[in-house]
Amino acid sequence: MLPDPDNVQSLIIARYRHRYRVVLLFQISDPVAAQGFLRKWVPDVNGGLQPPSSYQAGLDGAAGTPDPVYHFAFSWRGISKLLKARRSETQGLNPDAVANHLESFFTKEENAPHSRSVAASLDMKDVNAPENWWAEDTDPAGFHIALFCYFGDEAQKKQGLENIRREATESGLREWQFPSFEDKALSGKVPPGGILHFGFRDGVSKVEIDWEDADKPGKVNFRELLLGYPSDQYPLSPAEPGPWREFVRDGTYVNLAWLYQDVATFNRFLRENRGAAEPHSGAEDPEEWLAAKMMGRWRNGSALALHPEGKPASNDTSNKFGYQNDANGETTPLFSHIRVCNPRDQGLTSVNEARFPNGPPRLVRRGFSYGPPLQGEEDDGRDRGLVGVFACSRINEQFYTVVRWIQKTSFSDQFDSIKNGRKRQDMMFGFRKKHNAETTTHIPVTPEGSVPLKLPLADFIRYRGLAVFLAPSLKSLRYLAGD
Repeated sequence: MLPDPDNVQSLIIARYRHRYRVVLLFQISDPVAAQGFLRKWVPDVNGGLQPPSSYQAGLDGAAGTPDPVYHFAFSWRGISKLLKARRSETQGLNPDAVANHLESFFTKEENAPHSRSVAASLDMKDVNAPENWWAEDTDPAGFHIALFCYFGDEAQKKQGLENIRREATESGLREWQFPSFEDKALSGKVPPGGILHFGFRDGVSKVEIDWEDADKPGKVNFRELLLGYPSDQYPLSPAEPGPWREFVRDGTYVNLAWLYQDVATFNRFLRENRGAAEPHSGAEDPEEWLAAKMMGRWRNGSALALHPEGKPASNDTSNKFGYQNDANGETTPLFSHIRVCNPRDQGLTSVNEARFPNGPPRLVRRGFSYGPPLQGEEDDGRDRGLVGVFACSRINEQFYTVVRWIQKTSFSDQFDSIKNGRKRQDMMFGFRKKHNAETTTHIPVTPEGSVPLKLPLADFIRYRGLAVFLAPSLKSLRYLAGD
């Protein structure tokens, strides 16, 4: 059985050209009234339920202002409340049976990112600890509904938020608000040229989905993203057929991350280490060269693996490359961000090969930048960073795994070729206070045999919130709405 792309919330399929993005988080007090709210807004999901193919246009060259697009996702508690609000079995789907089974495999409270055990496994401590997340008096256990909003312009956003908030209040929904954002919600926009706060172009890494289960080279099997299609190679929950599998089919888990970016510290790091980079940067500016080595891409998005000598005159956003010919990271450092998050054809340890027989875990990444830009090395006290949206079919095996790999690079035997290689971190996103972590760069330089650059790393990002949701199929979304 193959998935129906038109039954999928197109958040994971399409890259929208809407510039303004908002994530609203609600708590349900009256499930029946909440269903009324959903019935009002579900018709606007996927832009009025248009086929996902109509949203493939990129940001550049699009004409006119696109209509708003909305997507819904729910926590386990939110789904349970909505299911139990149904008074009778419909279309063979028993609400109590579904709710009870969801509890056995969906993210319960003890498996949520703010729980003590999960936070410890992800090394979320000190400033990154859950008690420092979100806003004052916010309870992430009360995040029942996440509404992802895409607007074409400022006026459209203002009107859309007014309408949503008015009807949410009338439906008894409590909105969790965040005062550091102008819209009092996680909100931002696609910056000019897609350039984010650290200066890198966004939207380069793309996941092409193999919808036909044809093992097509360069494409990711749909089971990496969609629930309800377990196989021998993808033992997804729920494994047993039944109404619960029907409910989650064509749905996906959505992991929401609020990340603060310390731009001043990053700029200072580049400037302070400019001299160390200069003998190796060739014709490139030393700071640009150092930034590229830490990311694995030049700031215009071109991969070091394809352009090792310098950034090309025009952006090359190709993702057709691997690391087999760069075993020691002489072109793309082993601890660069894109290589840690997606090691591609770099071998894994035997344990991880067994966990991921189909290759390293993949995620569909969406999100947006927030906060004003900052130039220079003096922090202005303003909040700025990224709101990341990461879709996958297995929270622990995909999303949580990548977060762990960022903090400790022990997942590949290739790291054994470097001193303390299994104790190092992603050079961009690691938490430097992790116990026993090697918190310096390891950037091989020419000529061959030269001592790699070893520069002291700082914390360039900080987690300000993390939550997980299920984005159901359109069919199941309408069922939750009471249709």
